[in-house]
Amino acid sequence: MLLIFGRAYTQQDPEAKTILDRVAEKTKTYSTIQADFELIIDNKQNNKVTKNVGSIKIKGDKYYVESMGSKVYFDGKTMWSYLEDLKEVNISTPDTNKEDFIENPAKIFDFYNRDYKYQLVGEVKMDAGWMYQIDLFPKNLDQPYSRFKLFIHKDSEDLYKVIAVGKDGINYTANIKNSKYNEPLSDDLFTFKPEKHKGIQINDMRF
Repeated sequence: MLLIFGRAYTQQDPEAKTILDRVAEKTKTYSTIQADFELIIDNKQNNKVTKNVGSIKIKGDKYYVESMGSKVYFDGKTMWSYLEDLKEVNISTPDTNKEDFIENPAKIFDFYNRDYKYQLVGEVKMDAGWMYQIDLFPKNLDQPYSRFKLFIHKDSEDLYKVIAVGKDGINYTANIKNSKYNEPLSDDLFTFKPEKHKGIQINDMRF
């Protein structure tokens, strides 16, 4: 990885804003988003690194995620977390206002439109080509992350990588691959159907 130029920190970098605005406007035009991902969890407290791979499908405020034997369905209101090996599904009503992609996977493509300070760090050479690196600093100091690092393809302006730097010493890296846009997705994809899974245990955690 090669960084070809750096910039002094500014609270609101106009060049970073210009890039983020372009990416945000393009993302808004997509009726659906599909992608594969690799999630790397680097726990500095115990020097342990774990890797998960999976895929995500997004349609508006709905999403469906498959990763490491689990399937998460969210229809915009209700979430079903299905653990195939355990034959168990947990039903909940999540907080859709969560600001980061760890809590709300669908936010990975647009959470940076939220209330952040931003800085264009420079252009970085990675395996997939040249990227813009933009660092985000949450204005909400209660967030568990001190910084997000975005890597955006310079040519296509698609999101390539996100790194969340945790205040607790746990960092998350999401590598995004095989992105596809505007392909038809049925609304049924985002709803779990218990009748299709005989013998499962249902844990309804809604209040």
